[in-house]
Amino acid sequence: MGNTYYIARHGQTEWNILGKTQGHGNSPLTEKGLAQANELAEGMDKYPLDMIFSSDLGRAMQTAEAVGKRFGIEVQPTEALREMGFGEWEGRLIPEITEKYPEIYKTWRNEPHLAKIPGGETLDVIKERLEKFIDELNEKYDNKNILLVSHSVTVRVLLLLMLDSPMKNIYRIKQDNTALNIVEWRHYGPVVTKMNDTSHIKGDYKLNNSALE
Repeated sequence: MGNTYYIARHGQTEWNILGKTQGHGNSPLTEKGLAQANELAEGMDKYPLDMIFSSDLGRAMQTAEAVGKRFGIEVQPTEALREMGFGEWEGRLIPEITEKYPEIYKTWRNEPHLAKIPGGETLDVIKERLEKFIDELNEKYDNKNILLVSHSVTVRVLLLLMLDSPMKNIYRIKQDNTALNIVEWRHYGPVVTKMNDTSHIKGDYKLNNSALE
């Protein structure tokens, strides 16, 4: 019996609303984002939980800490779950990016696995650090229920990794704010049993305005 991973994206942020590219740049949760985080925490009541790891970026930590507070579990921050670094694109709106970097943006939209953003990371870099992180968790723990709180691109890369699917398929997976995904690690490998579940959201604000999705 292997570990079960509960994988969630952070709540809505100020930059989500503005349509700004976040990456390693940070933007705090909005009031609705905080509500989403608390509703995610309530929704997790139906699941057992042993530990929580989160991206060390503020918006993810705010989300993870809402769950940690409810369960009495200390959140363990890690750079491994950080969002993809978008380098010179961070803090910019899509119109700015398309005007200054038209060819790179075209590649990002059509062949994202080949995109090389100035000063940023690639999808393969994200895949490699996530693969190392999950391997370390699976070597260290067994039969544990582990929550991972991360970001839109990073969560989708992680799901593609677990599905053994190419990084070019990044746009074939959708991740709303505080969406929950569940992956069970069995003797023959990972099995995705739930994806982009937002049934815990009670309000009418399933907003998803991230710039680069």
